[in-house]
Amino acid sequence: MFWPILTCIVILGLIIYLYYMRQFALGLGQDAAPDYPKKPFVSVIIAARNEEKNLPHLLTALVNQSYPASGYEIVVANDGSTDGTSAVIHRFQQKWDKVKEVTVQNRSAAISPKKNALTQAIAASSGEILLFTDADCVVGTYWIESMIAHYSDDTEMVCGWSTPKPGAWKTASTVQKYEYFDVVAMFACAAGAITKGKYFSCTGQNLSYRRTAFDAVGGFEKIKHLVSGDDVNLMQLFRKAGYTIAFAYNYHSYAVTQPIADWASLLNQRSRWASNMKWQWNLNPEFYAYLVSVICVTYLPWLLLFYRPLGAAGILAIKWISEYRFLRMAVDRFKVEKSRLRFYPLWVIIQPVYMFFVALGGAFSAFRWKR
Repeated sequence: MFWPILTCIVILGLIIYLYYMRQFALGLGQDAAPDYPKKPFVSVIIAARNEEKNLPHLLTALVNQSYPASGYEIVVANDGSTDGTSAVIHRFQQKWDKVKEVTVQNRSAAISPKKNALTQAIAASSGEILLFTDADCVVGTYWIESMIAHYSDDTEMVCGWSTPKPGAWKTASTVQKYEYFDVVAMFACAAGAITKGKYFSCTGQNLSYRRTAFDAVGGFEKIKHLVSGDDVNLMQLFRKAGYTIAFAYNYHSYAVTQPIADWASLLNQRSRWASNMKWQWNLNPEFYAYLVSVICVTYLPWLLLFYRPLGAAGILAIKWISEYRFLRMAVDRFKVEKSRLRFYPLWVIIQPVYMFFVALGGAFSAFRWKR
């Protein structure tokens, strides 16, 4: 009785998985031409802790934006930095009035330090649109302009694309190649889902929303007890409120971040992201169903090999072919070098082991924030 039940579960999981892959692909194929004519006042908000090495690159990019100079401000939440982060901010403040520093209070008492920092920075800002990136990211000259262009009068949130920058691909380490490829896969799915009206995921490395919408859902108050998720969990509050969310496909709206150093750092980061998954049952059951289908088609066909080897092999082949076709489409849409698709076979081999440890780390909150 066990094997027939397992076979049915695997087939059902595959059907659900293929349905969502199809939805993601349809989303990526839709045109989303940015044409919002308005230029609302924008507050660019950054939470920074011990970022003296990275922050100058980001601030240099931000003070040189194509967006009207009088149309935005830059608010940096200095979250208890013990290095020269504050000195970096002061150096920019001497030349640009638009740069503001917020000294974060009560960090040690906060369950989620980043939400605590962002809440205080938002309170000190005045923009109609709140635009977020991380201190270790870099954006292009047209970033603000391109993100705002993806709004409409009834859009409350715009999510952006962000990938690590591994440098020369041939000399990048395996973990950096894996991180890059995995991020491309994840956010291509997220982008396609958002465009199809399925608000599953986003990244705080490149995110914006209206202040009125943030205030209407109570800010981070309902999710402040969750250690992570200032992005994806807030998105779910917006979804439950019936707000419209868009994805920014324009190349100029992209952000890049520093590549991961090693496997331990990657697992720590992704375990922190995965810690949000146990809350998705309440926040977004459909997203949870998709995640279950991913787990099902990743692991169970290997067990099924002992019962129906040809059928299990066929299921795995269907999964891999559909994934590869979707990734090939994503590579074209997001202007990724096509040669990087050659990493796919190694990604498939590493993925099950990686997912296991990330899920374990997320379930037991086995991660740490930046000290």
